[in-house]
Amino acid sequence: MQKTRALAAAVALALLLLGLGFYLSAGSPETQPAEAPRAQAAEAAVSARAGADDALRRLRAHLERQPRDARGWVILARLEVDRERFGEAAQAYARALAASSRVAADPAVWCEYADALGMTQGGNLAGRPRELIDRALALDPNHPKALELAGSSEYERGDYAAALRYWRPLLVAQQAGSRAYAELAAAIARTERLAASAVAPKRGQELAVK
Repeated sequence: MQKTRALAAAVALALLLLGLGFYLSAGSPETQPAEAPRAQAAEAAVSARAGADDALRRLRAHLERQPRDARGWVILARLEVDRERFGEAAQAYARALAASSRVAADPAVWCEYADALGMTQGGNLAGRPRELIDRALALDPNHPKALELAGSSEYERGDYAAALRYWRPLLVAQQAGSRAYAELAAAIARTERLAASAVAPKRGQELAVK
């Protein structure tokens, strides 16, 4: 499945910046502040981009003073991803995971790290990104994002049967009739066709030998 970040990107950035303003003024909470109402975020989206550079400068200065603030590194990584600075985002995720055992126990952060690192490879999840996905699965074998990425990784290398083993359980967890369900079901159907076509020639060869 194609991984995109276009959906509601401006709103997502606005939410991050609104939360970041609270975060930098209130200190370093272990958990992030509650999200602002979606309508308020939509209104803030217009000016969010203009304030992004200033927010990043403030956050980087904060992290220079408190380099062990793992949640701050996660916020920085997400802001860098939104700006499509994937190499910088990957570095920030690595700092976050090294700084806190609590953050390192969060499979979602490992998935985000894998996704960002994969984007530095042109969207390919082979190698180190796949290792990070496996770390997420070790923490939670049923984590939705980890299952999605693991299936994508197998699909990329042409192991369609393995991709299906990750995506089929994920489909069961989706709400029937939702856009996510429809997109995943379409990806599974396409992968099933590819898996069948990959097996068919081998069967033909076996019959020819006999």
